Amino acid sequence: MAAKPRYKELADELREEILSGTYKADAFPTESDLCKRYAVSRFTVREALRSLQTEGLISRKRGSGTSIQPAAARGGALHQPLSNVAEILQYARNTRAVFDPLGEGPLPRNIAEQLGLVAGGRWSRFQGLRTRADSTEPLAHTVAYVHESLRDIATKISPGEDTIFKQIERLAKINFVKVTQDIQAIAASADVAKALGIPKRAPTLRILRCYHDAADRILEISASHHPGNRFAYSMHIDIEG
Repeated sequence: MAAKPRYKELADELREEILSGTYKADAFPTESDLCKRYAVSRFTVREALRSLQTEGLISRKRGSGTSIQPAAARGGALHQPLSNVAEILQYARNTRAVFDPLGEGPLPRNIAEQLGLVAGGRWSRFQGLRTRADSTEPLAHTVAYVHESLRDIATKISPGEDTIFKQIERLAKINFVKVTQDIQAIAASADVAKALGIPKRAPTLRILRCYHDAADRILEISASHHPGNRFAYSMHIDIEG
């Protein structure tokens, strides 16, 4: 696997410091300070800061330097890139989730049709809310479906212990090699709205993730609904020459 570009690593470190409150709003380091502190080029620093600006975490003005955007200006959202498995795990570490098993049930028709799968079956289901460590306000309502071939493994899953897919890997001794994401803006159903504390049919961002093993079997599916004002999705695309 290719190493993450240095500017992305720097952006990750600075993002964590910003979200943890390390810097005061008007006391963010200058480009020169960051170059010296991290022993990187000015280009690397600028690319990292550009990423954070795109995420809405900082504001940059010529002649005024860099300042941290207040939470109110960010809409109270969790700004988190989710472009690879490592960043999904980082998202899980930066937040907390409390899940409950729902027993076995069918894969819903609307999800199956979107993914090109067969609805029904006896999938093991888990449901819960994800929050930030410093807040009880839900960031997402998630329902996870574990394939019926892993029925015995599903009974051993403790969703509060680790991400479900990492537990499946450990318990079933398999490796997930690919995660696909389908992102769609949809209105909150009555159940989702109640769980998130938002009005019915309020806008949400639904992230539908499928976890594939080496044989390209989808062994877990998760459907997460994020309130529109509590989550911002960002990604980085490297242009290959």
